[in-house]
Formats: sequence, C-alpha cells, structure tokens
Amino acid sequence: MSPTPMVVATRPFAIEPLTNVMLPDGIFDNALYQLRIACHYTNTSGVDLTNVTLYLESVGDPGIVVTGQTYTFARIPAGASVLVSWAANFQHAVPGKPLVSFVARADGHTSARTIRQIFVSQTRYDQATDTYSVTIPEGRLELSKPTVIAPSKDQVWFPGEKPGDNKERPPWTGPYVPTGCTLVWVPNPAYAGTHGELPFDDPWWKVLGWIVFVIAALVGIIAAAVGAGTFNVGVKGKFDETEPGLGIECCSPAPGGGLKGGVTVAGVAGVIASVALAVGLADDADPHWRGQAATPPAPGELTTAEEVQARWRLLDEPHAGRAYRTDVTWEYQRITTGKTYRYGVSEQQTNVHVTEDVKIVTPDTVASPGQLWVRATFVRPGAKPYQGPELYAFALFRAPQGLYFLVPLTDDGVGFDARAGDGEYTAGLHLREALPELKKAGQEPYGIWKVFVFAQDVNLVPPGTPAEIAAQTIGGFFVASAIQLTFDPQQPCPLEAQGSIKVV
Repeated sequence: MSPTPMVVATRPFAIEPLTNVMLPDGIFDNALYQLRIACHYTNTSGVDLTNVTLYLESVGDPGIVVTGQTYTFARIPAGASVLVSWAANFQHAVPGKPLVSFVARADGHTSARTIRQIFVSQTRYDQATDTYSVTIPEGRLELSKPTVIAPSKDQVWFPGEKPGDNKERPPWTGPYVPTGCTLVWVPNPAYAGTHGELPFDDPWWKVLGWIVFVIAALVGIIAAAVGAGTFNVGVKGKFDETEPGLGIECCSPAPGGGLKGGVTVAGVAGVIASVALAVGLADDADPHWRGQAATPPAPGELTTAEEVQARWRLLDEPHAGRAYRTDVTWEYQRITTGKTYRYGVSEQQTNVHVTEDVKIVTPDTVASPGQLWVRATFVRPGAKPYQGPELYAFALFRAPQGLYFLVPLTDDGVGFDARAGDGEYTAGLHLREALPELKKAGQEPYGIWKVFVFAQDVNLVPPGTPAEIAAQTIGGFFVASAIQLTFDPQQPCPLEAQGSIKVV
C-alpha cells in the first residue's frame, strides 16, 4: 500500500484558545501558557480519502506538553484542506524552531508522517526599565517608549469575571492602538556584513514588535476573564504612554454578552488595534532591513545592536480588511565595533491585507431544533476570493438572549461545507447540540439569532523559501471582522451582525 496522501504543507500556527485569535504570523510565545497548535492538513491526491485519522505525534521540545487528540473524518475530498488543532502547554517552551510530527492514515493506505517547524518566542516585561523584550535564537528585540491611542476612560471593554470566591478580577480597559515605539535588536551573535539573520530566518523584525502589543492585549483579556495562572506574570496588559497632544481615544466597547462572545470580540479588537505597528513599518521590507541595506559597515566591523525609533500617524481609522493609511517617520541606527551608522525615512504606508467585499448568506428561518448555518465569501482586490487554507476564519452565533456559540468557518467540503476550495467558507450549528447550553443559561432558542464573521489570513509560504522572500508574507491580519475600531469615545465600536436567522 502507498502512504496516505495527506500533508501539512505549511508552517503550523498558534491560536489563543480563550479568544480564538491567531497570534502574529502564527508565532507561539511562552508568555501565554495555553495555546493551540493549528494547521491545515491537505489531501494532495486526486481522489477522496475515506476513514481518515489525523494526530499530532510529537514535538521536538519536551517543554511543550501536548494534549493528545485524534481527529477522524469519514471522508476528505480530493484537494481539500481540513483545519485541525491540538491544545498544548507552552509555559516551559524554549524559544526556537522545534519540529512537530503529524501522522495521517486513510483506508487503503499506510500511515504518512509530516514534519514541520513551529516558531516559539519568549516575551517578557522589565518594570525597572519599562521595556518589553522578545527573545528568539537569533537575538533579542527590546521594545520601549511605546506611544498609543488609548481606550476610552469612561468604560471598560471587559469588566472582569467574579468567580465563586467573589474575588473580582481586573477589568480589561480596551484596545491600545500603537503610534510609535523604539525597537532595539541585539543580534546573537554580533555579525559582519550588511544584513544579519532574520528572526527565525523568516519574518521581519517588526513582527516581534507586533507580538509585544498582541501579547499585552491578550494578557489583559485573560486576566479579566479567568485570572492569573495561564500567562507569565512578568507581562503587563496595558500601556500608560498615550500619544502626546493627540487628544483622541478609541471607541467604547460595543454591547455584547456571554463570556465566549465577549472575550472573542475583545481579542479580535486587540489584534486589530496592534496591527497599526505592522502596517506602519511595511510588509515588503521593514525599517531594520532597509536600514541595514543603507548602512553597510566597514570591513572588519561587527554589528552589535540596531535601533529603530519609529512614529506614525493614522490618517484613517484602523478598520480590518481596509486599506487604511499611515504617515510614518523612522530613524535607524547601526551600532558596530567601529562606529555608529544612521539612516532615516519619512513616508506613507497602507494596509495591504484587505478585502474588496465580504458576502454573507444565511437561511431566513430555521425550525428548532434544526441547523443554523452561514456561508461567507471573502473577496480580494481584483475580484479573486480567498480559498481553502488561505484563511483562518470563524463565526459567532448569538442567541436571542445573548449567549454566543463559536464555530469554525471552513472551505473544506466537509460537514456543512458543500465543496472544497471553492472560496465559500461555511459554519454550522446544530441547535439540538446548543439546547443544553441555552437551558443552563436560562435561555430559549426562539427568536432572532445574529451572526458575526471574522477571518485572518494565513502565512502559506512553502518551507525552504529564501528568508528575505519569506519575510514579505505575514499572516495573522484580520481581513474581515464584525467589530471595527473608531476614534470616537462617545460612541460604541461598531459590532455589526452580517446576518440574522429567525428560529421558530
């Protein structure tokens, strides 16, 4: 028999399980103990596979403890990519690129193993110096002097749960939109020549700065929702350095209910806000790379540190999936064993992770206990839809009395989805399975259900791509979101349902 034609074609990515959001470029960080190792597993054959089992066999770092789980599919269509994930504890993970082994088996085939790297970083906060650091094998990025557009002072986004002991947890005040920071890269080791090693030999240095803002947001949300114990206490969840003289704040929280829905919406808002850094510092080449290119050191000199001081002004509100603009000024310094070199740029950058249109279809009416479903098409500029593993997407179904149900949106031809890879992502909810949770919450299924859709792009660069090419593709940007950020603190941030279903 031949090996099962199922492979994990690209790098697995990190999902924070409480909020359900993907971390920047899918990078895992041991500041967050509980993460999910997610991947798209692809049927590379031209025929459907039956009775398929998929499991994660092992991880090359013993500090990463995976909860075993085997996925079984009665059928995986030809060419389909199914989304699977495994819970794992990263508290004792070592920064690096550990290998992960996945195994697939289908009827008529022998087991087939796929081995892929994941990227693991370590984010910490030094209160004495008010500096964040992100450590990876290639060096350490230090982020200091952040300036932000802060959330509204009048309300909090997530008030904090009150557990049985009535010990109130700290609220999450809301998303912080970065408008500047200082990024210092300390390479390990010091290097000769124009360019040093890229982080993980893949993304730009700016992605590590983006990680800081996302980790801070998620730590604040997790602390409010479940308290300490699942994140490193050395990371704080808010920023105190507002943009001087700007005089604007983020909008107030949108109304919502239920732990799952409220936390997810908060997580999405935190990621969308933090993306301002990644947009301002460009995708095609970030300030560190461009600064290196403009300041070649003299022969014999070693680069020991590189500093980027960056400030940007948002010309538009940072709406997910929209080409919002930023005016950016940054100064780069290369510190070598011989001298210090400088280079500066002022320019305008635009978010390139965009959708031209998001089309949503839902049934008008469903009889309980039937099936709720939503079909979503995310169209890129040029009228080309995203397809299959190009997106990590999910939907929230909100019951008439406020309880949320989170369901993956997939384009895999399995379950509710009609055909794999056709650009139509589908999520479904069996009301029969939802009824126990509704009953527990004292709620009924009857009435108008609201549907909210979210999607992040996935880094699909093939393994082995040259680092400076791979770095130009970054995943984890929200290209579609039911929540948007505005700069009017007197108005709620729009949480707009893209569909509604009447249950009778």
